[in-house]
Amino acid sequence: MKKRERYVSIVIVPHHKGTQKELEFSYTALRWLGVLGAVLLLAAALLVVNYGHIFWRAGQYELMKKRQAEMETQFGKLSELNAEISRLKALENKLNVILGVSRQPDPLNLEQITAQVPVNSDTAAAGQPQAVLPASSRRTTVPAIMPCKGWISAGMTPGHTGVDIAAREGDPVWAAADGEVSFAGWDNYFGHKIEIKHSDKLSTMYGHNAKLLVKVGDKVKQGKVIALVGSTGQSSGPHLHFEVRLNGQAVDPINYLVNK
Repeated sequence: MKKRERYVSIVIVPHHKGTQKELEFSYTALRWLGVLGAVLLLAAALLVVNYGHIFWRAGQYELMKKRQAEMETQFGKLSELNAEISRLKALENKLNVILGVSRQPDPLNLEQITAQVPVNSDTAAAGQPQAVLPASSRRTTVPAIMPCKGWISAGMTPGHTGVDIAAREGDPVWAAADGEVSFAGWDNYFGHKIEIKHSDKLSTMYGHNAKLLVKVGDKVKQGKVIALVGSTGQSSGPHLHFEVRLNGQAVDPINYLVNK
């Protein structure tokens, strides 16, 4: 004998006049409605959790953007500070050059400048400006003087093997140390260029000159006028490009020329 399906009736009685209504559900239908309700509740809970996670991620993203903006601001301030430090160092070098403060590297133990005298009496008699040396200095074979009057406008970098000294066109260029002229002629990049050999290991180079006053083989003394400042070759304005080479490798002339 087949088991009869059981039902549940729901009677709806209105408060006002009207016909009451009766809804009848089988137990099977109620079970399916319960399952459906549970599924809907679970789906709603998952949606709430998912949206909550999305909102949390959005908040974290905004926080990261804010922190990134703060870091960029701090980085900008550090960059400005570094630029200011570089500017002050360049100004210090410029003032040192203008005031005539110069030295040799510490390992050479050059005596402190106490008195200054003209170096080359021949050019002094001719009325040309002269470089000056310490009267007590005995190391004239080391480039211990500025090769011209001016200020250092560009220092040595991996792509720039010397220093640029901004100066007036036509100003004298002096030999930075005793030596022999090993090159005096035209260079496609440095224009009128001079190279002086001071020893088997040490040499100097002077570029962008307007006019050369020495030739290959000439013996020169520290402070002798060897050229005039110019802007020949690949140059944007009057200046002297000055290099110091030790064992064939470029070294920073600042270490020889300017007190830090």
